[in-house]
Amino acid sequence: MNHAQEIIKVPCEQIHVGERHRKDMGDLEALAASISAFGLLHPPVVTKEGVLVCGERRFRAMRDILGWKTIPVIVLEVSSIVEGEYAENEIRKDFTPSERVAIGKAIEAEVGKRQGRRTDLEPVENLPQVPPGTKTRELAAEKAGFGNARTYQQAKKVTEDGAPELVAAMDAGEVSISAAAVLAQAPPDTQRTIVQMPAAVRRQIVRQLREATELPSTAKARRIARETGMLVADRTGRYRSGLSDDERKALKEDLDAIWAVTRAVLALADTPLDPVELASRLEYWHCPGIRAKSPVALDWLHRFEEAIRDKTQIS
Repeated sequence: MNHAQEIIKVPCEQIHVGERHRKDMGDLEALAASISAFGLLHPPVVTKEGVLVCGERRFRAMRDILGWKTIPVIVLEVSSIVEGEYAENEIRKDFTPSERVAIGKAIEAEVGKRQGRRTDLEPVENLPQVPPGTKTRELAAEKAGFGNARTYQQAKKVTEDGAPELVAAMDAGEVSISAAAVLAQAPPDTQRTIVQMPAAVRRQIVRQLREATELPSTAKARRIARETGMLVADRTGRYRSGLSDDERKALKEDLDAIWAVTRAVLALADTPLDPVELASRLEYWHCPGIRAKSPVALDWLHRFEEAIRDKTQIS
């Protein structure tokens, strides 16, 4: 065991969960049964102050379902990691990807706390800072055992948006971090379904989802549309044109008018109202201009009917 961490038993009441991002705890009953049958393979991680860093599901399963009053935990000195006293490959070996995300977040918080201290009250040499040109996220990714900030962000997305089953599959190595990040964009029920599929099918689905996310941004789609004169789909799934704002406004008004008239024609065809009865009832309604406009509308309908009579492609 590295000097930056140790396993001890702590009363549950001394562990502070705090505000957590994850709300879906998944099947805690099944997790509790697994812990009861096979033991606790990965203890929750807490700071020396008792703040839970990762392992909330395991903690709740032991405390709330198994009724344990005292549980084993790993006490992790985040400051020791920041100060380089814990090798990144040891972090990678000892903790799962989701645990390392939580450690990375704790590192980001620790660095942010240090950067906010007054250096006139404490010597700078006692407060390790982020190296020049290095972002806090990059430092956290390195110290938490991720190869780079991109992989760290992908794993973070899985822990924040992924269903518990997807997180578990990532932690077990059944789904890569990058693939899990793609799947985390799907609804939770879809994620659960995909995780249960054969590996070859999962890979095909991930490939398809990746292709969908590689569509251009809205701005880029409009630029391509202007250059090609074609409609271009953006990553939101909507097609964009190269029209200016005024042209798009005019086009929208034109399409709205077409849709309004089309619905009016369909409404006339489907109305249960008798025209003679409606004419008599309009006596009690305020419909200015209806007498003068009815012949105009009728003439328009006659010409419309003649225009579409020979267009067999119109249903």
